[in-house]
Amino acid sequence: MNIRFIITLSVILFTLGCKAETKSATAEKAKNTVTSNSLSIEGEINSFSAAVTKKDVGSFITLANPAGLYLVRSFTSGNLGGRGLSLSQKINANKMDKEFAFPIKDQTPFDVLGLFSSLPIKSFKALPSRTLLPEIETIPYDQWAAILKKTLANAPEVVEGDPIILSSSASKYWVYAEAQIIDDILVGGFAVFSMQNGKLSLVALIELL
Repeated sequence: MNIRFIITLSVILFTLGCKAETKSATAEKAKNTVTSNSLSIEGEINSFSAAVTKKDVGSFITLANPAGLYLVRSFTSGNLGGRGLSLSQKINANKMDKEFAFPIKDQTPFDVLGLFSSLPIKSFKALPSRTLLPEIETIPYDQWAAILKKTLANAPEVVEGDPIILSSSASKYWVYAEAQIIDDILVGGFAVFSMQNGKLSLVALIELL
């Protein structure tokens, strides 16, 4: 057999082997990342559940993004003659009061306890889940209502407002939701978590009324 052919064949086989190992390593890394993210969100949401249930303001603050927490309140069912202005505001979590609410100037306080009445979570793994539509990763929190509604359409959980987990396809966002669709209108509460500076944090609370 020609020595040049043998050398060429060896190089080809070596190259294919390296590519296979690289692909395998990449797949394993992706798998580990997904697993790590899942474990992180489970711990974070369980901690969120405990903080809200116990009205533990200190624990809640440690879960929130240090750069600020977005509060969104949108009247998806209409203003009904004077329900106040819609809210879209970034606030320091330290502003939370002992009643587990955020005072809002000239508006009704943003009541976190009222948003998540089904807490505490009994089993994170038992919670149903759905994937958010991809476009949610590129729009502000105060524009999420329509996409949340599309994501939750026909979900059994929205009949009674049972808890559900929503996650974006690229794992940018994880959302704990307690919401209902009533007469084609989405109402309820949403706690939004995202990776910030290498740590999973609570980045937004959304109230749809």
